[in-house]
Amino acid sequence: MGVEVHDARWLAAVPGAELVVGLDAVGAHAAEGHRVTVLIDLVPDNVASLRAMAARAVGEGARKVRVRPHGVDRVDLVHAAVELNRVTEDDAVEVQFDVTSAALLRADPEAFVRVDPLVVLADGTVVPICAGLERYALGRLGEMTALVRAWNPEPVRDLCRMALRRALADTGPLVSWYEHLTRLAAEPPVEC
Repeated sequence: MGVEVHDARWLAAVPGAELVVGLDAVGAHAAEGHRVTVLIDLVPDNVASLRAMAARAVGEGARKVRVRPHGVDRVDLVHAAVELNRVTEDDAVEVQFDVTSAALLRADPEAFVRVDPLVVLADGTVVPICAGLERYALGRLGEMTALVRAWNPEPVRDLCRMALRRALADTGPLVSWYEHLTRLAAEPPVEC
């Protein structure tokens, strides 16, 4: 199971974890010798500057560019996908665009009912899949093995199933999967 950390102080506690930081922190962490993934939040106001932001991150030492859309329409998602393809080709860097195709959701829905990777937030809270799922937290970082062993992942799988149903109702070619998950997780729990 992959683990990503959002603060370098947790790297020692989770050997082999991926360090994920914002654009302003890339240079400092790369200079310290860390393998850095930059996380760019794609919002309607910065779609046009996505290519420049990715190029800046790579120039400062990012080895991976990850783009997470928030409230971006379908046209901008397609535009961003094209730009990120250019980043991959021009900068020879790994790119992760946190979207999927609606066709893939339909073809292999069970692939989206998962509980990984684990994410260690800056405060040490361990959540499944992505930030924004704090309601489903395993706990705070300490002994990772004990957290995983004591955790019941079934509520997260239920969340994934509900998000999958909603995402499949989306008619666009690209689906912002993590955004579906975090939006649904933010809703008040349904009581019987």
